[in-house]
Amino acid sequence: MNDTPRDLEFVPLAANDDETVGQWLDLLADLAEAGPLSAPPCNVDMVGSLRCAPPATTLDDWVVRSAGRVVGALRLALPDGTPTARVDQLLVHPGLRRRGIGRALHGHARQLARKHGRSALTATVVEGLPSGPPQDPGPAAFAAATGATRSDVPAGVHQWLDLDRHDPLADGVPATPAGYSLVTWGTITPDEYAVPVSELELSLGDAPVDQAEQEVRVSYARQFETMRVGRGRRAHHTGVVHEASGRLAGYTSVSKTTGNPAYALQGMTVVHREHRGHGLGLLLKLANLEHVLRHEPAVRLLETANAEDNHPMIAVNAAMGFEPYDRWVFWRSSVGPSD
Repeated sequence: MNDTPRDLEFVPLAANDDETVGQWLDLLADLAEAGPLSAPPCNVDMVGSLRCAPPATTLDDWVVRSAGRVVGALRLALPDGTPTARVDQLLVHPGLRRRGIGRALHGHARQLARKHGRSALTATVVEGLPSGPPQDPGPAAFAAATGATRSDVPAGVHQWLDLDRHDPLADGVPATPAGYSLVTWGTITPDEYAVPVSELELSLGDAPVDQAEQEVRVSYARQFETMRVGRGRRAHHTGVVHEASGRLAGYTSVSKTTGNPAYALQGMTVVHREHRGHGLGLLLKLANLEHVLRHEPAVRLLETANAEDNHPMIAVNAAMGFEPYDRWVFWRSSVGPSD
């Protein structure tokens, strides 16, 4: 179909442009998936995302208008120190698809990537699992049509825990192994754990971060908190301390938006490699879930995602009752020369 609107206008999306932001939020609501395991977008969170990017990342947000109305949106994420730009949003109004708007947005993404000195675009496409609901094949077909190919990066397994169907806390929280103790905190990490949290997250517990980069490590944790606070999110953490050394050996995090009280996101769970094999991952998640439900009793659904080759963490999630829902497959394409 070749009836692309001729009056397409690309406009930068800024948090202080109330009218355009309002139309963008309407577009997000129109595109929200239907179904019991899909939370509608939280307006406070989304508007906050226009002001507060993730750590070490720049966001470039745009909308495209036709006849003065927002009909599509694009978010390009630009992580520091990489040659790639990540397409986090490429959205077209559901009533205006197959009219070339998506291709126009993709072309704009390529232009922006070149402007930012990036050589490749990456994107995530949702695919179905044999045990999950069917997924729209359109995004993968669109990616292929734009010249993208599947990346060799392991896909992500997207899982949900429905607390009305599974009670991971039915038998209580397991005993903490001898030589360890649990600590909890909220959105803001206590000063004494800021460096260890940053080190664990940046290394995934597998390798130490250079001691000369202490300020960077602290900065990472604090930048993440700044983003959360700016987006109106709350977080709940449980950590495990190795008593003999006094060091934080691992931690886990659950966060949630201001809206959607029943939904929460199970985020990072990491245990330092020297302390694995003691069941600390499952302990942390169960103890933190108990902590979350004390502060957020309305939570009934938790989502999480892990690389599909991260078999130990997927097994921990399965033991809690998390069920696989779909796969997140990564695609990559060259930006190419200037048009």
